[in-house]
Amino acid sequence: MVSNGYPFSFLQKLTKTGKPNNSTESANEFKATAVLPYVKGLSEQLRRCLQQQGVRVVFKSETTLRSQLVRTKDAVDPAKQDGVVYRILCECGEVYIGETERPMQDRIKEHDRDIRLARTETSAVSEHAHNTGHKALWNEVKFIDRDPYYYTRRVKEAIHIRLHPNNINRDSGIEIPEARMPTIKKHINRRAVRQRTAEGAHH
Repeated sequence: MVSNGYPFSFLQKLTKTGKPNNSTESANEFKATAVLPYVKGLSEQLRRCLQQQGVRVVFKSETTLRSQLVRTKDAVDPAKQDGVVYRILCECGEVYIGETERPMQDRIKEHDRDIRLARTETSAVSEHAHNTGHKALWNEVKFIDRDPYYYTRRVKEAIHIRLHPNNINRDSGIEIPEARMPTIKKHINRRAVRQRTAEGAHH
């Protein structure tokens, strides 16, 4: 759905609202940097919100159809990409949403090994498989998104956990206010339409 990366401009309200910080924050006070597409009317709110959380925000121009087509043509195999959010589908229809800084294929192999070795304490996927007897559909593993920054990757993971209520995750990740989910879904759906349009034009 978002293999080319959709604009997470809607992250502006993902974290809890806190009191504004009127002090000028220097570069060394930030714990992370998020590089996100610029969306007029939303990005300014995003910057303020994330800066309160200690995250520097750097904006870039929206991806054009042409750049999407070029990126699709020269795309790297998703399984070999690192810094990704991914989905594992179980034969029962439930899913596991995860993130990893390493190549996705390496993380998926670890999940498979956890199941074979019955490591249920440290693996939600393995726990589900052994409690139910269900099998993970390894050929249906899906690359959802990519982000080189740990903090924003965790936020995206949390978003997709919330968007998949039939998940087997043990927790919901970073907390996202329920009131913000409609805005998040709207942006995801809009980006998905653009993605399908780009892929259709390419073919």
